[in-house]
Amino acid sequence: MSDSEIESKSQKEEEEEEEQGGEEELPRESSATSSEQEHTSDIVESIDDQSKPDITVVCTICERYVNICDLTTHMVYHNALRLFKLKEAPATIEILLKQREVIIQRMQRLKISEESYLKYVKTINDTFQILKRTIDPYDYLDDSHIYDNNEASNVQGLSFIPHNRLFLSIGMCTSQNKQYKVDMEDTMKFIDCFGGNEKFAYFGLFDGYNGKAASSLCRDYLHEAILLEMSKLLKDMNSSEVEDALINRLYTRMIDPLRNNSDIKDIGDVYPLAYLKMDHFLSRGMHETSSVRWSGTSALTAVVVLNDTIDESLVDIEEYNEGKTSISLGQIHIANCGNVEALAIQPDKAFLMTQKHTLNNKYERQRILDAGIKISQNELIDGVFETTRGLGNHGDKDLKKCVINAPYCLTYDIDSSIECIILATEGLWQALDYDVVVDIVTQCLPSHEIPESKRNHTAVQSVLEKYDPSIIIPYLPNEDEVIACMDEILDLFEEENDNDEINKIYFSSIRNHGVQCSETEIQRDVFDSLPDKYRLRLELSQIITERLVSAALLAQSKSNISVLCLLLPGAAV
Repeated sequence: MSDSEIESKSQKEEEEEEEQGGEEELPRESSATSSEQEHTSDIVESIDDQSKPDITVVCTICERYVNICDLTTHMVYHNALRLFKLKEAPATIEILLKQREVIIQRMQRLKISEESYLKYVKTINDTFQILKRTIDPYDYLDDSHIYDNNEASNVQGLSFIPHNRLFLSIGMCTSQNKQYKVDMEDTMKFIDCFGGNEKFAYFGLFDGYNGKAASSLCRDYLHEAILLEMSKLLKDMNSSEVEDALINRLYTRMIDPLRNNSDIKDIGDVYPLAYLKMDHFLSRGMHETSSVRWSGTSALTAVVVLNDTIDESLVDIEEYNEGKTSISLGQIHIANCGNVEALAIQPDKAFLMTQKHTLNNKYERQRILDAGIKISQNELIDGVFETTRGLGNHGDKDLKKCVINAPYCLTYDIDSSIECIILATEGLWQALDYDVVVDIVTQCLPSHEIPESKRNHTAVQSVLEKYDPSIIIPYLPNEDEVIACMDEILDLFEEENDNDEINKIYFSSIRNHGVQCSETEIQRDVFDSLPDKYRLRLELSQIITERLVSAALLAQSKSNISVLCLLLPGAAV
């Protein structure tokens, strides 16, 4: 079996396969022989099966396979164990009761308000009920799949191969998530040959809120501001089409013509000014429907640049895969403002390319408080916003003072070890931990070795088959509040002990260092005419995005979901 062949099979099919001795191992690369073409076709068919929402991932805490439908309730169980300082559920309810008393006594020693104390005690009691279920599972008649989202089986992405040779293919997929969202407020933008230069490519991903005016305008105009500033640094960038663009004209009128731009020395430096231009453009209120609070958006923009020696580098990648040092292929200049994030995946690790601007960041939290803005009990800025940075939000002058437009900017070298980069809006990240995203992606990549014994479990067995039935978690009507309050209590205990081990557990593999597209969609007849190697690449990037969107829906995401997959030469397909 190939590394990517993770199929959903019935028990009967599995038994038949065992009797036949299994399938012949498939090659990783396609070639001109008819036999190998058949194998490549099998790979494509097996990948296509993965687009169905039967998705199983490895829990990073207990290292067992969990169906994505059960992931949220499974993590509730782990949170409950953490709160009660247990490695596993105790044998008797008496032990659990004693531990509950210890937690409440500890709570009584903390200097908190009576209102907070009562809220925390209620959460401790809810947590007790969760763990009690594991001891006596027959006390409950709850449905562990109460959150099933039918939209997960109908997601449809697209993929294409751009002129920029740094990419094997690019996949896109979105979901409005109609169960929770009335409108689609996410937008995307991809521009191949950015500035008329084949070495450059542009990506924009925007997560809108309070309406889609801000995200739509950013999709349509922000690249113009970025291109104009880049053209001042690079002679081979064509900016003639954007010099007179409205976003640039408006900003030029408001600033001092003698303004010194000498601090802009490389591509990464253009983002703060471009974001400032965009925010000024949004202040005009174009397409806004509310006179009280205008729309806003989180933003992620990236400019990818090829190295001049890309041809020689691509030839040398095969030698790198045999153990030689990594080869530089280009750079990605990335900026984000809010909660749209980028995750780079390598064979043995993954790392974030962005910084999340929320109240979980202690520096961002303190900045909000210093601005005199209150943080509500449900962890929202003035009871409204989740993000501490973003574009737009001009309807409220006080909030605008603290929800700033300054992006986080970094430049990364793209070498031959990076297999793909996932760009996604908050709809994905709120439902799936980074490790889970990495797990889902690597299940699709043929270059990753998945043992035969585990492959069938990954594709077929749900948590109810793998686990003892006692680990089924009861549905709680206020589950989101319970989870959030669990985290609050754990934070209090962490502050008391000055212990940061919990975060290390959850981010062990992370090094914290509709769609609009300018390309015409690849039609079916064109796809059928492509060599097998290119068809496989197209299928891979598309199915990775579809599986991630399906997984987020099944894991109870409550936001719009948009995912981009940049498949890179490190994927070795």
